[in-house]
Order: sequence, then structure tokens, then C-alpha cells
Amino acid sequence: MSTKKQWKDDIVDVEKLELDLQNPRLPKHVRDQNDITQVRNYLLDKEDVLRIAKNIANNGYHRSAVAIVCKENGRTIVLDGNRRLAACQLLLKPKLATNARDKKELEELSKITNKQELKKVKIAIAPSRKEAEKEIWNIHVSPLLKKWQVLQKLRMYKNLIDSGEYDINSASSEYGLTPTQFKKELEKLFFYEQILEQIRTEKDEEELLKSGFNKIDRLILSSNGKKLLSYSIDNKGNITFQNKKDSDDKIKKLIPYIIDPSKVPAQANQDFIIENVFSKIDQKSFPLKKETSKKIDNGKNKIKKATKGSLAKTDWVTIDEYQLYKGASRVKDILKELNKNKPIKDENINILAVSLRVVMELAIYDKLKNKGFITKIINEQKNIFKSKGKELAANWSPGLKEMLKFMLVEANNIVTDPQDRKAIDKIVMERKDFIDNLDFYIHNVSYSPTETKIREIWKTFCRPIFDIISKIK
Repeated sequence: MSTKKQWKDDIVDVEKLELDLQNPRLPKHVRDQNDITQVRNYLLDKEDVLRIAKNIANNGYHRSAVAIVCKENGRTIVLDGNRRLAACQLLLKPKLATNARDKKELEELSKITNKQELKKVKIAIAPSRKEAEKEIWNIHVSPLLKKWQVLQKLRMYKNLIDSGEYDINSASSEYGLTPTQFKKELEKLFFYEQILEQIRTEKDEEELLKSGFNKIDRLILSSNGKKLLSYSIDNKGNITFQNKKDSDDKIKKLIPYIIDPSKVPAQANQDFIIENVFSKIDQKSFPLKKETSKKIDNGKNKIKKATKGSLAKTDWVTIDEYQLYKGASRVKDILKELNKNKPIKDENINILAVSLRVVMELAIYDKLKNKGFITKIINEQKNIFKSKGKELAANWSPGLKEMLKFMLVEANNIVTDPQDRKAIDKIVMERKDFIDNLDFYIHNVSYSPTETKIREIWKTFCRPIFDIISKIK
């Protein structure tokens, strides 16, 4: 009898399965601890287990999923499917998570998980670990199935809608997306297919597949892209243009910017795109802003007169923010100085950009420190490092991203108003580029701020967060 015939299929309760201490995903320092808890902690922290748990909670345990296992010393060890097993274990027992934030989220996911499904999971029992490793090699290293590219995934989404069995709301729920995200995926595919029809060389097709979705996202699906093309999408995924002929012409003009990697750098922000792309295609809708005129008075730059097209006072720090903020005196001093020194191109943009980044971090840090939360964040980080067999640097302190993330956890009871939490979450999720810009201002010597950008960051990102943290007692 051949070895292959010794493989067996079975259906078991997930609680009878155990994680593999020899999992190739694990670094040596985790394997050396020979501790299942440390293995689970590592998978949760580094291998996207929380995302898998969310998928199982929202969509159920996948009927096609089969874990490869082997029997060792009377135990059933999972050799392929450890991330899925860890996710199931954490959904059944959220207290297994050592990180407070993850534990809180897993407790909520556990409430909506169909636990009966986890009592009947499919396994393939290998005759030995050696035989299992051959199979696992074929799955992960020499894959028998080609992983779907973004394009195949988008076309599947479109097929769901075209079948008539789904609309955007039901399809997005089925596949773990929000309706807005699902619409965006359909928009990407629509414009990809439109552009694909108009290009003629294999090289351009390869470039479109390689980086086209990212370019479509920034040049077409952005608010400025929608303004350029004047289109909308309904709940059945149909895209309508206000003026189809005009939009087709503009799409044709956008194509060189999408398929030529040198025209729009990966790090280009919307300011760059407006100036170097949109204004060239539609100058009427995207006029270049005029600079603010200045007058030199005793060596100090003051705004003499705002020309047409210059930004209004409300785009910068006002005396209201200074008066509203109750906290560290240094933060108030910086707000006062920012109010007195308006952004002026070629005069003070760098110093104001750096000050903007500093005042945001100091203001949030001061509020969290006074409530004892900075110590809590540091202790949580220490536990994470400890679970990896490492030690947190003695002088480690949370940065802007870590503090904003901590503030959004309801259980921490920092921002108590649900609407305020929702507002911060929306700002952080939708304008991640603002956080990156603020970080670049102090960490990237090649990145230069602009007057337009720092005013936009203050108005759209910093001011709303300042308004909310000013309410924290």
C-alpha cells in the first residue's frame, strides 16, 4: 500500500486541535521557548490572526478550509492552518489574548461567532510529519493553485453584482467589506477595463496591471478625481457620467499619467497631482492658486493683502483654539505663536510644519499622561515585547499614531462621547496621509512641506482632534 493511501479525512471539534511548536512562521526565539501561549501571541501580533478572526466571526468558518494535521504522542497537531486555529481559539476564549486592546475586540467578535461551526472542522490526517511537509510545500512554496491577483478578485465582485443575486449592500456584507469599500472596488475595475481597452502595447498592459490600481485610486477615485470626471455609482455598481463625452476625453488624457511610472511618483500627494496632472487636463476646475502677497515691515513678514485665491484665516490656528485648550502651558504657548505666525511661502513653512507636528503630539501626550494612560500604554508595549522574548527600550514612549489608536478604544474611557470617537476614527482612517505628512516633516529631510498642505492638515485633521481632546477633563 502506498503512503498516500494512509492519509485520512475527518471532521473534529476545533478544541481538539493544537498549535504546532515547529511552525515555520515562528522565529527561533519563539520556538525556543517551547510555549504554546507564546506561539499564539506571536501569531496574533505578527501574522494577521485578528483579521482572520474577524472574517470567521462575520462570515463563518470556511467550508472549504481543511487543516493538515498529524498525530504525535496522542495529540492532534495542526501543521498547516495554525493562523486559522489560533483565530478560532481566541474567538472561543478571548481571555487567551494578552493585549488588552485585542482582548476587548475579540470579546465583541466572540459574541457574533457561530461556535457550532467550530465543532465540525475538516482535517486531513497525514501519516507522518514528513509526509505532511511534502504536501505543505506544494501548497505554499510550489503552489498548485495560482493566487488570485487584485484583478481576479475585482472581477469576481463584479460577477456577484451581475448575477442579480446580490446588490452592493448584501455582497459587501457577505465578503467582509463596507458598502463604500465594495463600491470603490467596482469603480477600480470599471476604470481599469476602460483604460485597458485604449492601450495597445504589452508593456503598457503590464504596467497597468502592476501599478494601475494604485494610480486609479489616486487619480480617479479620489475626491479630486471624481470632480475631474464628474461621475457617480449606484447600489448596483452602475457608473454614470454627467457628460460622458467630456469624461471619456479626460480619461484618455489621464492614461499617460497612469501607465508611465515616471509621471506620478508613488509618494506624490494630492497637491502634486493637482498641480502636475489635473490642472493640465482641466485648468478651469483646477486653477493654480495664487500666492499671498507680503510686505516687509521692520524685518518681519506680514500679510498685507490676500489676493484672490488665497486661503482664508479659518485654515489656520485661531485665538479660539488657544482659549479653548486647557492643558500644558507649553502647548498653549505654541498655539499662540502659531496663531501669530501665519504660513507664508519661502519664509516660515518648515518651522510651522514642524511646530504643527510637535504641538499635536504634546497636546495628546499631556492629556493621556495626566490620566495615567501613558504608563498603561508603555506597560502594554512591554508585555508585547516580553511575549516575543525581547525587552522594550527603557526610554520608549508612544508616538502620535500609538496615542491616537489608544484613544479610540472604548474600554479605555478617554473619549467618552461615541460620536467623538467615531469622528476621530473617520479622520484617522480617511486621512492617513496627514499623519504620514506630519511624520515626514520631522523625520524625512527630502520631504518639503507646502503652505497649502499645512493649512489643509490643520483645518481637516488637527483642528477637529484638538476640539475633541480639549473636552477631555
